[in-house]
Amino acid sequence: MQFFWLLKSKLMDRSNKGSKKGISRRKFLKGAGIGVSGTMALLYFGRSFIRRGLSGFVAEMDMPSGISEFDHHLWFEVNSDNTVTMKSPKVEMGQGIFTGFAMLAAEELDMELDKIKVVHASSSNGIIGNTGVSNSTSSLYVSIREVAATLRETLKLQASKLWGVEPQSISTKNGVLTSSGNEITYADLAKQTSNWETANTPALRPASSFKYVGKEHKRIDLLDKVLGKPIYGIDTSLPNMVYGAVMYSPYIGGKLKNADLTGAENAGGVLKVVQDKEWIGVVATTRFEAERALSRVKANWDYNPNYSTKNAIEAVTVGIGTEVNMQKEGNINRIQSKEIKSEYRTPIGFHAGMEPSIVVADVVDDKVTVYTSHQHLPFMQQSISDALGFDSKNIVMVPAFLGGGFGRKTFKHNAVEATRLSQAVGRPVHLLYNRQQEFQNGFVRPNTHHILSGKLDNEGKILAMQHEFASGPMGFMAMPKIVEPILGADFIVAGHGGRIGYAIENLRTTMWQSKLPFETSMWRGVGMFANTFAIESFMDELANQAGIDPIKFRLDHCGDTVRQTRRRKILELIREKSGWDNPSPSEIGKGMAVCDDHKTIAAAVVEIKIEEGKIVVTKVYQAIDPGVIINPAGIRQQVEGATMMAISAGLHEQGTIEKGQFVETNFHNYKVASLRDTPDIEVILHQGSDQPSGVGEPPISPIAPAIANAIFKLTGKRLRTLPLQMALEDSK
Repeated sequence: MQFFWLLKSKLMDRSNKGSKKGISRRKFLKGAGIGVSGTMALLYFGRSFIRRGLSGFVAEMDMPSGISEFDHHLWFEVNSDNTVTMKSPKVEMGQGIFTGFAMLAAEELDMELDKIKVVHASSSNGIIGNTGVSNSTSSLYVSIREVAATLRETLKLQASKLWGVEPQSISTKNGVLTSSGNEITYADLAKQTSNWETANTPALRPASSFKYVGKEHKRIDLLDKVLGKPIYGIDTSLPNMVYGAVMYSPYIGGKLKNADLTGAENAGGVLKVVQDKEWIGVVATTRFEAERALSRVKANWDYNPNYSTKNAIEAVTVGIGTEVNMQKEGNINRIQSKEIKSEYRTPIGFHAGMEPSIVVADVVDDKVTVYTSHQHLPFMQQSISDALGFDSKNIVMVPAFLGGGFGRKTFKHNAVEATRLSQAVGRPVHLLYNRQQEFQNGFVRPNTHHILSGKLDNEGKILAMQHEFASGPMGFMAMPKIVEPILGADFIVAGHGGRIGYAIENLRTTMWQSKLPFETSMWRGVGMFANTFAIESFMDELANQAGIDPIKFRLDHCGDTVRQTRRRKILELIREKSGWDNPSPSEIGKGMAVCDDHKTIAAAVVEIKIEEGKIVVTKVYQAIDPGVIINPAGIRQQVEGATMMAISAGLHEQGTIEKGQFVETNFHNYKVASLRDTPDIEVILHQGSDQPSGVGEPPISPIAPAIANAIFKLTGKRLRTLPLQMALEDSK
């Protein structure tokens, strides 16, 4: 999530009613540089005040799509069989957006849903953008409908010329235009038309007229996946293609000192060995031959052999690093009352996705074609241009389905290496990270430290509350270097969710950004995961101190803002649906937590038991208010997936460092939850807004604190460190 891109996109995404081919959007883009420069200057000269304001603004804002071109020719194609193909600017990585996009397009195109096909756009035939931050559907909810409606009206305009009637007299239904006895399909009209005049964008259909949105629909990409069709990046196969393997430093911050390449150069099947400044690559006729040859390279690395997990924990500690105040309301120091204080920590986290990062690069003369499973194609395109000098216009990006993204495939990639190797042999090169490289050479979720304090009155009302936390950055990897000293700390991404969202008169939130020698960046839920664990665990501690039921305690601190009103509704809903007030068996502990993320409210009630010292999650209720519900089935799938990822991270996952390198290299020593750990999950949907908001990330955050709160309810032990299973064992 680039800061410049974020601000520019806010301008670019504005509605363009009545214009042709997105002209006014391009005017917004042209003027965006002035706004960004002014913002950066304000940040420098009025940093404390502006930082707090920006922190609140980002927490409340609609996340932009990062797309500025809305010409319907780049989005839709009318096919000869009277179907319509939509070229998606966002990638499908398992979140189900292709199905939702088809439903939105069908509403405005007046077509049957099974007549809408959705494919990935490439940079040569459409628009490519960033996919992440839970905004694919919310950021394009209006835009897709506008472009589809514009295409519908353009077809009407063309038919009116053909028939000599007014466009207003033409009606559309199921891909057919009719007027006064005339009838023609979209496909037949398109066949007869060579010169198109784009109609003005009409008013959109009211939600009350929707035929598909809000109703259950199976995933439109399901059949291809069940049949194992080659739709993922790893399936890419090109004529004359060969395979690459790359050696990176196995040590944190390691620099290549020297290397003996003789063994690799003499290995069977090897076409080329390339030594770069920070890596060594081999190209061979098969992947096995490339990897076998690479194993024969003798490389020496310069690194710090004494760096360990202890060093990372000591560095990421409140009071160390750059301090930035994110939230200040009232005066926490003026309250004369007993202070309650607790500390929390979360560990380094790996993505541990099943699909590795994959790129196929094909260099022909001064042009590059890149086939990849990646979340941020424009970033990858620019990276190749910056590193190797290719003109961005000559770098064609062809996306594929992703086997999960989770932030791992947002920035760091191996496209530069693949392109360099393709240059070296003059053939397409297929390159992927192996499993060990995914753990050791990707980027990780930074460890965090939190200190929370609060003061209560005699009735259990919070008079003052403070959240101080430390983290490494998550978003600076993709930002210009000038941004970091101006912002001071990455409170936009790593600090996401750090602000206290309850109605409390005296509040303060401060972030401390620490320097770490390893790369840290996006992980599903970004900073919200760690911050919600700390805040919602502490809210339970305050409720216990006050002797008030945890849900009632939170309801008592919901104000009357729109977000807090929606939060109140979700808390009331999950209380009812989960049977919260019903007594539980003695062997069952019940806990809950809530958060609002990307304008979505998510709350969880978790039931656990302890079996032979192991925490077992038996039941999860997740209530979610994502605004407009487009495909209920898709939302349930997202919530279930987020729940399992959160159980895994909350109970088991922890990255460690010894002798200057990450210890974990594969699933044999990095424990994750498995299918047998899946509890009964009940998803409760509520539509509390007339606009859609994020779904992929919000449900991940309440699970870990809800489990911790359930453990306290069952055992009386307050666990304040993730992973919880290890914390429970250490508490004995």
